[in-house]
Amino acid sequence: MQSQPRHHLSLRWYRNRGQSTLDRTTKKEDAGDEMRNVNRRGETLRSVVFLLKPPGNIAGDWVITTFMVATPPPAEPDSNALVSGDTDASSMDSETQDSLDEIMLACLERFSESESADAPQDLIRYLPDSDRETRHFVLVELIKLQMAMAAENGTPRPLERYFDALPDLISPSTTPLDLILEDIQLQRECGLNPEYKTFAERFPQYSDSLAPLLGVCETALPREHTQPPDPVAPGETLDDFEIIQLLGKGAFAHVYLARQISMSRLVAVKVSRWKSNEALDASESRALAQFDHPNIIRVFDQRFLREPPLHLLYMQFHPGGTLADVIAKAKLTHHNRRRGALLLQSVDENLLASAQVVPERSTTREWINEIEWPKLVAWIGIQLAGALQAAHDTGVLHRDVKPANVLLTAEGIPQLADFNVSLAGASGRAGAACSLGGSVGYMAPEHLRAITANLLAPQEEVRERADLYSLAVLLWELWQGQRPFDCASSAASWTQAVSNQLDGRLKELKPPRYNNTAWQRVLESVLRRALSADPESRPATGAEFAGDLRLALYPAAAELFDPNPNSWTAWLMRRSPWWVTIVVILLPNMAAGRLHYLYNLNEIMTESTRNGLDTLSYQINFTFFPICALLVIAFTRAPMRALRAASSGKAPAYSDIRWTLQLGHLSALVGGGCWIFAGVLMPYLLSVRFPEFTTSQSIHLFVSSLICGGVAMIYPFFSLGLICAGAYYPKMIRPTMQDPDFDRNAARVISQSESYLLIAALIPLVGAALMIFSQSQSRYFMLLAITAGMIGLLGSFIAYRTLVRMWTKLGEVLSVADPVVPGDSRSSRAG
Repeated sequence: MQSQPRHHLSLRWYRNRGQSTLDRTTKKEDAGDEMRNVNRRGETLRSVVFLLKPPGNIAGDWVITTFMVATPPPAEPDSNALVSGDTDASSMDSETQDSLDEIMLACLERFSESESADAPQDLIRYLPDSDRETRHFVLVELIKLQMAMAAENGTPRPLERYFDALPDLISPSTTPLDLILEDIQLQRECGLNPEYKTFAERFPQYSDSLAPLLGVCETALPREHTQPPDPVAPGETLDDFEIIQLLGKGAFAHVYLARQISMSRLVAVKVSRWKSNEALDASESRALAQFDHPNIIRVFDQRFLREPPLHLLYMQFHPGGTLADVIAKAKLTHHNRRRGALLLQSVDENLLASAQVVPERSTTREWINEIEWPKLVAWIGIQLAGALQAAHDTGVLHRDVKPANVLLTAEGIPQLADFNVSLAGASGRAGAACSLGGSVGYMAPEHLRAITANLLAPQEEVRERADLYSLAVLLWELWQGQRPFDCASSAASWTQAVSNQLDGRLKELKPPRYNNTAWQRVLESVLRRALSADPESRPATGAEFAGDLRLALYPAAAELFDPNPNSWTAWLMRRSPWWVTIVVILLPNMAAGRLHYLYNLNEIMTESTRNGLDTLSYQINFTFFPICALLVIAFTRAPMRALRAASSGKAPAYSDIRWTLQLGHLSALVGGGCWIFAGVLMPYLLSVRFPEFTTSQSIHLFVSSLICGGVAMIYPFFSLGLICAGAYYPKMIRPTMQDPDFDRNAARVISQSESYLLIAALIPLVGAALMIFSQSQSRYFMLLAITAGMIGLLGSFIAYRTLVRMWTKLGEVLSVADPVVPGDSRSSRAG
């Protein structure tokens, strides 16, 4: 009997699946032992697909290729992280993971030993007697294996065969995305061209992810396509470009300074290998060419060369170097000596190295030269966050935000470059795993988890907030001269390096070194929020992140949004608007009511009408005060809703914010309206009840009511105006740092303040007129009213000036009308 050939197990982890290439061949028995040893060491085994092949090149032989990697066991999770829910896929129960690995290993071993397992229905025999989820997971891996075997024989087998043969076990609606990607890859390896339309109709749930993947993302490119091209020497010509010097190099491309011969201009040319599929190379060009943003590098065009097969992407040349150069200088400079001039020094050195002229007169450079370092960091962050917002608005994710990808113009303006657009629009594991898509030192936790995720790990979205996280890492490094994570410096493998990075993300951030200034406290707070391990706790958009960073540029405004915990604004932020409004309305009305009662009792009323005044005063007070209380309850519902939303980190409704800003005006109208109504009602009722009550007395009673009504209007208006502008409004805006109606709201409040200031000026004038025409011998009460009016006018004027200053400070970070620092485009915040 002829002996069966010994099988071998080839372990390979594709580079584009998230790991560096690892090729080993071991005996199948040894491979099984190795897999068990992996589990015994507490490591995590991640497998994607198996193929079996005995030695030799006999047609029809099987191949076993396992996309498998062993990663070290994760560190013990921090108790605080567990409480907050900041856990990842690698922290799943170890016993469950070990059991799954053993089940998978046993099923694959039985399948590899079988001699008749060619038909889809044969896979049922190798499924474990376990729960439905585990059986489905094993079935998916077996399908991949059988499909790969068929593809190796030159007869690719579509997924429909499995849907027809195993309808109770798998269907298009239950097919995972990685199995679809395997089908796409196998078809390509067999020379077929899978079409998006076909897959989108078959798997509509993945249509958005498949759109960029089909024609953009290759799951296994030939090695020569994943290597950088051969270097080009200065003086050589590529197509229309005369190479001057090398500007930088990466894993897949080189960037040169070149002169475009036909246009006689300097350009930056990114040279990469041509992948024989122009759609793959053209994707970056199309994505970048659509941007028209001052902080995104301008792409001119692209060229394809047949011999040698190269892709040339040429773009605007900025000779100022990159933020990586600036960070290198910052690390060599004491943190107390860093200023904006350090950035200009780096830019000028790069300008001179490229034989470019340093600008002599530039308002932007003058501003940068004098700015404090933390403010410069915030300024750069504002512009880069705006650039990311513009990219995200078009559905493009960067996925590789790092200092080397931020170019600097001669003016010192940062511009974002090198978008990893091959993943634009692809979310979750598929989007992150189809390409490395970034530098691990700047990746968000969900991005790190996605590129090393176990197939049973829950799907995660690697979306816009991951770019903002990377930007926050960049800004922290620029600010402090080091990244905020405490990661192990040594790693035995790429996988361990990723694991170390992920562990560092879940630890407490390094404490920053800085002077205890308002803008640095705000900068730390903003960056810590953006560096949260939970994506939902970060800014939702680039515009929101930019709004947060603006606070670090304006310390006065920062004090409004992040007040000292012991300040009056912080105290008011913790109080209910209902109680605050009641007190603010009640106190001036009680004072005005007492003055009104004493004046009319002593100066106007006769012996016969005094009892009537007492009765009417009680009746009116007990009628109007409950009405005012009810109105206050109605008016403060919107502020209370908005404050509750802001306290929970959510954006309040803009309608609630508008109502809050009108709280002082509404309270003044209620108070003034009640006094005017009482001023008409009381003389009428007194004249009806007491015929001797004269017209002159009625006029005096009405005018005194107007004076008291004015007092009851101006005090609540300015008091609540200051409280809303200094406490409630900043707290409501803090979660998003955006208010598209800010300029209209500010103009409305200032206009109303001017009107109430006029009322405050009229009160002492009316009191003086009443005193002049009064027939009473005692002018004590009128003098008291005039004095109170004068004090109210002075207080109103001070309140008005304070209110204007507050809204001016708020406008520095919220107004969309006029930028107040170079390069700060406010248009991205509107809407």
